[in-house]
Amino acid sequence: MAWQRAVARGFDPPPAPRTPVTLVRYGEIREDPGPLPSGGVGVLLPTYVARCDRAAQETALGHLLDALDDVRRARPELPLTVWLGMQYGPGEQAEALDRLRGLTRSTAVPVVGFALPGPGKIRTINAALELSRPLGHDGWLWTDDDVEFGPGCLARLVDRFHERGRTGAVGARLVALPRASATSRTMDRVSGVTVPPGALPAAACMLVASDVLAGGIPARRLADDGHVLFELLDPDAADPLHALEVVPDAHGSFYRVARTSDTLRRLRRSLYSHVTCTADYPWATARTYLTGTLFHGLWPLAAWDGSGGTVRGLKRWTVKAVHLTWFCAVAAQLAARGAAGRPLRQVAWGDEGDFRSPATEARPAAAHTGR
Repeated sequence: MAWQRAVARGFDPPPAPRTPVTLVRYGEIREDPGPLPSGGVGVLLPTYVARCDRAAQETALGHLLDALDDVRRARPELPLTVWLGMQYGPGEQAEALDRLRGLTRSTAVPVVGFALPGPGKIRTINAALELSRPLGHDGWLWTDDDVEFGPGCLARLVDRFHERGRTGAVGARLVALPRASATSRTMDRVSGVTVPPGALPAAACMLVASDVLAGGIPARRLADDGHVLFELLDPDAADPLHALEVVPDAHGSFYRVARTSDTLRRLRRSLYSHVTCTADYPWATARTYLTGTLFHGLWPLAAWDGSGGTVRGLKRWTVKAVHLTWFCAVAAQLAARGAAGRPLRQVAWGDEGDFRSPATEARPAAAHTGR
């Protein structure tokens, strides 16, 4: 549609740079990762030097490896490889490599560390996809370094992925824990009344079929799970979200962002992701997402949602109306930029220096050896 083309012209990020990647395995810098199992599941844990201290990163990796022990016990024949991406800023490369040396020394599951300049999570994802291409992983399990997995969480995701024929995307049921700040508590209340009718996998803990990621994630995408969602959305199906599933008995948790400034940056980036995706994909896909998910409950644009009672429905309508106003403002801004030949080149992220994880809160850092 004309409005989609107008908005799309207003966002023109530079092509993804060919960034240098340094591999680390068994505590040593290497030219190649060495022997690794083919097929199976690649497990990506992205982080960066300034994210937190090395002890917290040790704990995050150890927690992930503990959760993968459940997978190994349930499916001992399934190849698993952990790809640990460590981004660094100016002057941080030596620290990044030093941390990777310590994190990759001795583990039961192969851990391949790779250091690359940041910022941008999608840059890390694309690097992992390129490095692992010869192995032909069937799927990719993505997670974040601030997620705590419930008992059997990853094993249940892997089981469901295979039950579905290793297609689409399955995700954990994640609980966002509020912090003591007023901003965090407010976002917790707001999210409670704006839950979409169909649960969607989040990149914080999601297993995706490799064919969904063929060619990597384009530079125009601002969110990795947004890319997966729009690639798998099927507007012609009775259930447009049939290729996306949240597994109820695979659960995990993380803390919400606490600071108001970080929350606003996250919301802004998320909104730009919604706008640019709906501008870039076919109108049938965009319309299905807008009416069936993003603005569900905002009558008359979408179906009224009275589940939970009239008061809850009115609260949902009000929040969605504010969201629509902001959405239209962003779309109009991008259209104006495109018309003026001054497209937006980048959108900032948030939560710098705001790391907190249930796993790191619960236990001290410890090396994981698989014993």
